Amino acid sequence: MQKNQRVADMAAEVLARQVCARTAQAGETTEAGRQLEQLRDGLHLDASAGHWQEDMARKRAAERGRARREEGRRARQEENRRAQRAAWKAFMQAELWELELRKDDQLAKALGKPLPGEAPAVLQRLAAEDRRQAEEGLVALIRNGKVFYKHVEELSEEDMPARSAASRMRTMWLKERRDRWLGRGEG
Repeated sequence: MQKNQRVADMAAEVLARQVCARTAQAGETTEAGRQLEQLRDGLHLDASAGHWQEDMARKRAAERGRARREEGRRARQEENRRAQRAAWKAFMQAELWELELRKDDQLAKALGKPLPGEAPAVLQRLAAEDRRQAEEGLVALIRNGKVFYKHVEELSEEDMPARSAASRMRTMWLKERRDRWLGRGEG
């Protein structure tokens, strides 16, 4: 290639060399040959070969940049999927552990002694119902202010916020009850 050579002239030279080399394969043009014919006869035929090559280098660099960005995006998506799977696994392990604690009368232990004016039978029923639900594998969820129950094996990642809301509600209720028992909740 010469500095001021036109693309068409450069392509013609390469084609001529290729034809000489392929004389044994009469009339058969390679893919590279077809591309060179397109260069010779296409949009860039009057452009300077040096300018065309600079433009091609910029286009290739831009394409490499796009490919790197796309690869980075895919890597971030995969990392997000891995983090979501790990969070789901940890969530389910915690749910299964919580079920075991509830089967072992966790609520009865947390409730403690009845508050003044509270019937012991009410606390016993609450604890027995919670233990029964745990033995059946049921967990509470709260969505739009409504409580409902679902089997732990039927939970999905979409249930995590509703399950967390129910867990927070139970914890708040137990803390408020404990504060009343200690005489701090009235005021």
